[in-house]
Order: sequence, then structure tokens, then C-alpha cells
Amino acid sequence: MNGHRIRSGFEPQHQWPEQGNRLRPGAEDGHGGPQVPVAAGRAALERLQRGSREQLSPSQPTAPRPATTSAVPSLLTMATRGAITLITAPSRQYAGSLGSLPPRVAERLVMELVKKRWLRPRSLELFSGCSLGSLVLDCYPLTTNQLLLQLSAFPSLHHLSLASCRLLTDSGLESVSHLKKLQHLNLAACPRLTDRCLSSLTGLNCLSHLTLDQTKVTDCGMRDYLESAPSSLVHLSLNETAVSEGTLVCLPRALPHLRLLSIKHTQVTDVSALREVTALHTLCLDHTGVTESSLQTLGSHPNLSSISVSGLQSVSGDSVLHILSGLPLTQLKLPSRHTVSDAGLLALAGLHRLLELDLTDYSQATDQGLQCLASLTRLRRLSLSNTQVTDVGLMYLQPLSSLEELCLDRTRVSSKGVAQCVCGLPRLQVLGLAATLVGDSVVPRGLARCRQLIKLNLSRTRLTDTGLKKLRLWGLSQLSVEGTGVTEAGVTELLAACPNITSIRAGNLRPLALDQQSDEEA
Repeated sequence: MNGHRIRSGFEPQHQWPEQGNRLRPGAEDGHGGPQVPVAAGRAALERLQRGSREQLSPSQPTAPRPATTSAVPSLLTMATRGAITLITAPSRQYAGSLGSLPPRVAERLVMELVKKRWLRPRSLELFSGCSLGSLVLDCYPLTTNQLLLQLSAFPSLHHLSLASCRLLTDSGLESVSHLKKLQHLNLAACPRLTDRCLSSLTGLNCLSHLTLDQTKVTDCGMRDYLESAPSSLVHLSLNETAVSEGTLVCLPRALPHLRLLSIKHTQVTDVSALREVTALHTLCLDHTGVTESSLQTLGSHPNLSSISVSGLQSVSGDSVLHILSGLPLTQLKLPSRHTVSDAGLLALAGLHRLLELDLTDYSQATDQGLQCLASLTRLRRLSLSNTQVTDVGLMYLQPLSSLEELCLDRTRVSSKGVAQCVCGLPRLQVLGLAATLVGDSVVPRGLARCRQLIKLNLSRTRLTDTGLKKLRLWGLSQLSVEGTGVTEAGVTELLAACPNITSIRAGNLRPLALDQQSDEEA
């Protein structure tokens, strides 16, 4: 698992661990294990035969069949390809103007040129006068100062992303100064940009989102820019730059409406100035030297609802959690797992608005620390993977009726405990039980009642065909039974009965000895 368990910027989906704990989309299945093609073929044949029998028995209700997609390209796709050929083919160089194209069509053509690496100053010039609204050139190796000279022809541009355009220099950004309607500007990972580029942003009075990660901007440049920064700026990201609290002290006056600030891997040690930025609701402090005393000033911030404090160098994890326990948090990226114990976790009990919590690999977390979960009734996503949780700790999950995703991989939970737990989670859609003690009885006692379940990971458990036969969930689309005691015949039967399963992982199947079965199945 990467460093963003609950995610930087707090993306909308939970990031599960990579060690076989998250079911992969169907497009990726070929990279992680065999897909039992023989079983799939047999299942298809059984479905065909069953369909013939159903036609002979009209009194039986027919289950709805999943829609199929056509391999024929759409008219829009064919038209786009034709237009790109016309624009780029040397034998028929287009000499006219594309300025009258509707913005969405023009943006699609430009993105196709970028994808093919065919966008040049000349081809971009063809769109002059078009009301382009968005231009994304992230990682495009041919993004040069000369290419950006064409931007002045697109005064309607409101979204411009130049992330990882490593050839850009400060002088190339001068063209951006003409984009008076620009709202979103991403300059992340442009290593040649320095404080000088900020002068080109002065006058962009509609700017609301600015990303300067991994550039060479400093406190000096940021202070000058903030003196005339637009009050509309609500999102500022300065990760891995040379800024410090010298920039932060300017924010309350310069950006009173700032809602998101990200200063990961910076030289910041004092965040007390942010207490006066009352509109702030998202703050990322990962891997900074923020002190405990300055962090305490944020403990009573009125609107801070999302904070990321992974890798703080000067404060213990337990202390951080106690300081943050009074905030109205909905999202929290926890401190280092090595400095968080049950005592720190108990402080989470006051975070009643929390929507997601990732305790993956917090190996010091035991059933005692998980008592805090009982009061977090708004939780939608929870990962307890590789913690010391047992069936006793699962009892504290029973009030979490809003839970949609639950990961218990690599824990000591059993069929009995899991069954009792999931029966009280009516909205559960994703469940990870890889490398746990569960066996066949967990299916009829618990899993069969999870009618909303979409993804299920039972890899490296004590499951056999006995339990698999009872797993008849119409909505289930992704399933992993790798390393279990089920057979190829059992998988075939399941696929025939559950046609909505689009991805199943069933490698390394082997018979289970009696001493490998759980007490409930022995």
C-alpha cells in the first residue's frame, strides 16, 4: 500500500492494501493470477443450456440479463479520428481554422492530439478563437514555452493543467497572464519554475485553485504574490517546496476564504497562524516538523473537517489524536502507525462525524482500542487490516449501520464473529476477509444476508465448495477465492448461478486438510 491510505486530497474511494486485499477490476485480472478459463467456458455452456430449458418452461420467471456492449466504434470516435488525420497528415495539411468548433468538440480533438503526441504550436494555432474551457497537458513531453505562446488565443480558458511539464520555464508562463478567466491552474512538478513565474499570475483575479507542488517557489516569492492574490483563491497546494511559516503568516489577511491548504514535505514548523483562517476545512501537514504547541492552536478550529498528519516528525501519534479529538472532522489521515496505541485510538471516540478510518497495519491496535468505533456511527469505510482485532472487537462495529466498505484482511476474526457483525451492516458493499480464520459457515450465517455486497475477498481462507454453494448474491460482481479449498467445479457452478460476476480470482486452489479447517467446519 502506498503512503496515501485515506488519500491525499481525500479522494472519493477508499484505498485498500495491495497484498491481495483489494479486488482488482476485470481489466487487470490477467496480471495477478489465473482466471480459470475452463471454468468460465463451462459456466457459459451451462447458462446456454439453462436458457434453452427456460424457453420450454414459460411459467418460470426469467432473470434479467446484463447488457452487452458493441465493439463497433461510435460515430463520434470515427469522426474524431478522421479530423485528427486531416489536421496532422502531411499530404493534406489543413490550412483553414477550427475556431468555430463547439468547445467540447475542440477539447476532444486537442486531447486526442495530446494522446497521440501530435500537438504542436501549429496544430494548436488552428483552434485560435475557439472558446476552449479546459486544457490538460499533464506529462506531455512536447509542452514547451513556444507551445504556450498559443494560449493567448484562448481567453475563455478556465482550467489549465501543466503538471510534470519539465521543459517549461518562468518566461513560458508569461502567456498565462492573458487568461483572465482562469480558475484552475496546476503547475505541479515543473522543476524549472521559480519565484519569477508568480509575477505572471498577478492579475488572474478569477483564480480559485493553484497548485505549485515540487516547484522552486520560496517564502519570498509567495509573500510578494499573496500581496495581490485574488480573494477567490480557495485551494492552495505547496507540497515539497521551500516555503515555511513565513508564507503561512500572510494567509489570514491575503486569503481569508482559503478552504484547502496542502504543505506536505515542507519546512513548516509552526501552523498557529492558520487558526485565523477560519474558512479552512482541509489541511495536509504530512511529513513536516510541526510542533505540538503549534498544533494545539488548531485544536479549537471551528471548521477544520479534514486533516492529514502522517509522518509528523516532532509529535507522537497518541498526542496528535488527543489534540484533534475536539475538531469536527469527517476525514482523518492518521499519524505514524508506530506511535499510535490503544490510548490514542480511544481519543477518536469524540469524532462523531468521521466518514472513513484506515487503521491498516496499525499493529498496536487491539480490541480495547477499537471501543472508540462504537460512537462513530457515520462511518462508511473502515479498514482494520493487519491489526490485533478479534471477534470481541467486531462487537463494537454493530452500531455502524452506514458502513459500506469493511476490510478485515490478515486478522484473527472467525466465521462466528464476522457473521454476527455483517448481519448488522445492511449497506455493506465491499468486504475483505483475506487470510482470516473464516470458513464455510460464514456464508449462510452472514454473507448470504448481505444483499448489497458487490466485492468480496475470501482468498486464503478455509472456504470450500460447501460454503461456495450457498453464496448466491445477485449483485456480486467481483470475488476472490484464491488459495482456498474450493474446486474448479465449484467455481463453475457459482458462475452459472451468478451471471453478474464479471471478475473472479481462483488461483492456487487446493484441498484443505482437516486440521486446516476451522472448529466450526471440522
